[in-house]
Amino acid sequence: MKLSKFINKFIFSIAFICTTVVFFVSIFFQYMSHKKDIQHIKKEFIQYKKNELIKEIQIIYNLVDQNNNMLEELTKKLPANSDIKEIEKENRNNILNLLASYVVGKDGYIFVNTLDGKALLWDRKRLEPAIEYPDKELLQKQIDSLKTDGFLFYKFKKPDTIKEFDKLAFVKEYEKYGWIIGTGAYLDEIEIELARKEAIFKKSIESEIITLLAIFILILIVIYIISKKLSKYIKVNIQNLTSSFEKASKKDIKINTDNLTFKEFISLANNLNSVLENKIATKRTLQDYVDIVNENIIISSTNKEGIITDVSEAFCKISAYSRQELIGQNHSLIRHPDTLDSFYKDMWDTLLSKKEWKGEIKNKDKNNNDYWVLAIIKPVIKDDEIVGFTAIRTNITDKKHIEHLSITDDLTQLFNRRFFNVKIDKEINRAKRENSYLSFLIIDVDYFKDYNDNYGHQAGDVALIEVANVLKKYTNRSSDFAFRLGGEEFGIITRLDKDKVIEFANNIKNEIESLHIEHKRSKVSEHLTISIGIASRIGFELLDTNALYKEADDSLYEAKNNGRNCIFIQK
Repeated sequence: MKLSKFINKFIFSIAFICTTVVFFVSIFFQYMSHKKDIQHIKKEFIQYKKNELIKEIQIIYNLVDQNNNMLEELTKKLPANSDIKEIEKENRNNILNLLASYVVGKDGYIFVNTLDGKALLWDRKRLEPAIEYPDKELLQKQIDSLKTDGFLFYKFKKPDTIKEFDKLAFVKEYEKYGWIIGTGAYLDEIEIELARKEAIFKKSIESEIITLLAIFILILIVIYIISKKLSKYIKVNIQNLTSSFEKASKKDIKINTDNLTFKEFISLANNLNSVLENKIATKRTLQDYVDIVNENIIISSTNKEGIITDVSEAFCKISAYSRQELIGQNHSLIRHPDTLDSFYKDMWDTLLSKKEWKGEIKNKDKNNNDYWVLAIIKPVIKDDEIVGFTAIRTNITDKKHIEHLSITDDLTQLFNRRFFNVKIDKEINRAKRENSYLSFLIIDVDYFKDYNDNYGHQAGDVALIEVANVLKKYTNRSSDFAFRLGGEEFGIITRLDKDKVIEFANNIKNEIESLHIEHKRSKVSEHLTISIGIASRIGFELLDTNALYKEADDSLYEAKNNGRNCIFIQK
């Protein structure tokens, strides 16, 4: 066999194999990328919808709960002969009518069922009277989902249509009424996007097949013509192709085929260009993801001294500072004045021990607005030495606002009774661990019913706010807490010992009387006054919440027996 024929056959075989391999490698990577893209789109879409549904239901749940709490407060003030049940019924109907008009997204709405199988809101309609739930299987799915994460998938028709679509719903139980409150989102949007991706993928594959066929035909035509020159220039072409491919790979450009003299190598270069194009496209996609992270994830990097070296756009957005204003500064620029030095000391102790720190941080932006983040900070370690820190944060401002509302008394803006029930247990356990003092004060406004009867409830509310403002003033330390326990009764938890808490209580009592709030029906003063009962114990003396509360309540009783406008503490 002549060398030219051998070379022709050999090169043809190699070209055929290489082109085929490149083609299938390209197809394989495109296929894998396509599958991952599809899975990622589905996962992100469903997670996005879940977050939206949770947010919507939480808003509705808080609305219903706040309405119910306001109703409870109102019924306490109604005359004894009021028809409470009728008022509660009318209130629930008002809530359902409001929810019936609530729109979630494009096709979403709120549905409400009872746990015993009655439909109250169905398909955007207020059902009055309630009917048996039309779809028992769907109802059972809702009940089952309450025991897990609250999510369920099913098929359901859109409003004003008969065609059913895949749907994701989130439900939550409102125990006080025995309701299942939920909303959902249709998933047909993702199907349209996936179909578009599938069409693009198929078109890409068809285009590459046509290109490959064209290359093979071209090889067959020119192989005889170039056989004599092939041996001489094969080495040069290989070198040119190799150097061009390396250059193209490094600079993300196509291979320059001007220095290649053989069609086979040009064809191979073109196929390699397809691979490079896929690589460039993948790199651009990754850059798009980096941009998404930069715009939406709050990230910062610092050196080992804590000086900021890099920040994401999301960090700039939430802090209201520009990148130029942040680089070279430390995080004290956004530190909130309410945050204690001990908090940051604990953080730095953890980080400098080469451990990850995670926690919630209250910050202040450039415009003096408060915001909260959940931060995860990791030390960057090189050669067993800390060279810097990287922090990823999540904006939890809305969550903290909701938490604040749930533990705050609407009228006085003090902590409410619900938070007191949680905090007193924690403080007792802390005092037992540390064997330190814990003092609890119960404060009652003297002759407050007479005050309301004489001046009216609106004036009474104003008086309670004035009393609360004094309590806030005296509980501005991180270890002190003031509560409105109910009506005109307030409470304070402090870590002061017996001697100091007596002085503390007298100062509060005297300052409230010095407000000079007129009270003509008081039997102890011309002005509004308070009585205070105190329970103060060191850690080993503490039993439980009930015992501490009873002691303070008994002390309050003694203060009232002693003529009011005074304090009492048991010896």
